[in-house]
Order: sequence, then structure tokens, then C-alpha cells
Amino acid sequence: MADLIPYLVISLVAFGASTLTFFSGFGLGTLLLPVFALFVELELAIAMTAIVHLANNLLKVGLVFRGINLQILLYFGVGAILGAGIGAYILSIISGFGTFYQSSIWGKSSSVNYVEFVLGIVILGFAIIEFIPTLSLTKIPLSVGGFIAGFFGGLSGHQGALRTAFLAHRKLNKEVFIATGVCVSLCVDLTRLIFYRVQLSNVSIPYSLLAIGILAAFLGSVIGKILFAKTTMKSIQKMVCIALLLLGLSILTGLI
Repeated sequence: MADLIPYLVISLVAFGASTLTFFSGFGLGTLLLPVFALFVELELAIAMTAIVHLANNLLKVGLVFRGINLQILLYFGVGAILGAGIGAYILSIISGFGTFYQSSIWGKSSSVNYVEFVLGIVILGFAIIEFIPTLSLTKIPLSVGGFIAGFFGGLSGHQGALRTAFLAHRKLNKEVFIATGVCVSLCVDLTRLIFYRVQLSNVSIPYSLLAIGILAAFLGSVIGKILFAKTTMKSIQKMVCIALLLLGLSILTGLI
């Protein structure tokens, strides 16, 4: 029975996160990575999470491709790809900088590195902007927004939150918002995987765990698309704002 626990935990998290990600535009990789890391080495967990994320994005593009706005994809996507490449390259340089500070939550000590600190502040800043009517991310050009989102995606893997923050208030209908965001995410996934040079040939991959993660994420995306038809763009914007706040705080406190 104990042998089934990894499969049960990974499938439940992948399914739930994938369903929520269909609305918020981010969260699958953030939630799935620490779960994979419970059962395999961290380096392998990162690679497995990236594969599940990439496979799920390929499926989502197939589900929502009719809503892709090519103009937004061009301006935002090119900036995101460029930013992802630079961010991934910088990560290889600063990865040895170490811990910025230690935090303690419920008696558990966690470390926050320099990249996580900056990212947490940026995400919280974007969330706070949502509550200030006189400020708006729409004043930032799409290409610049894409670069910022892609840069942090390459640097830390959290590009989805910033991408969603920039696109959620561009007066897009919900189909265009989701479809274009998914396509940009797929481009960033491919770019950062190239720069990370993920090498799986020299490690023993638990293909059964990887497969259950992919299949559960696929099912979550299909369910998410069905539920998505019943939502409004306003409710999606509120969900994004709450998710940004929670993610920013979780990163700064070392929970993620």
C-alpha cells in the first residue's frame, strides 16, 4: 500500500494544480515541484516538473488554440523568449550566491535565496497594483512585460504569475487571455529547457511517476476547460489577484 502513496500524491496535486492553472495561468510547476522532490532528488524533480509542464502546455494549446491572438503573441512572446534566455543564463552565474535570509514558519526553518526574495517582492508589487485604481500594468508595453515575465521565468521558473499579471487587464476576452498566455508559456518552456540543458540520459528516471503526473495534469486541463466556459473574465481577474498575493507571500516566507 505504501508503494502507491507517491502515485496518489503526485496525481492529486497534478490534477488539482492543472485545473486551477487553467484559470489563473500559473501554479502547476510551483505546486508540483516540491511534491516530486519528496520522492526523487531535487535535480531530477526539476526536470520531471519541466517535462510535465511542457506536455501539459502542448495539450492546452491544442484545446484553446482558436483563441490565440497573434499580435499579442508576437509582441509579448518575443520579449518573453528573449527574457527567458537571459534569465536562464544569469541563473547559471548567480546560483551559487547562497541564502539571503532564514525564515521560520510553524517551527520549520526555511531559507530564501536572493532570486526568490526579488521575485517575491516583484509579484507582491504587481498584486498590490491591482488594488490601486490609478496604477495599471497596461501602461507597460507588451514587449517589456513579456521580457520581464520571461526573465523571471528563466531565472526561477515562475514566469506564469508575471505573464498573467500583465495580460489579465489588457481588455482581452477570456478565450484570448487563456489561449495566448498558454502559447507564450509554451515558448518560454522550450527556451528555458534549452538553456538549462536538462540531461536525463545519465539518471534513472521513474517513468511511472512521470507518466502519472502527465496524465493527471492532462485530466485537470480537460476539466478546467469545461469549467472555464462557465466563468467570467472579472472572476478570473479576482482569482489571479488573490493567487499573486498568496504566491508572493509564500516565496518570501520560504514556503515555496
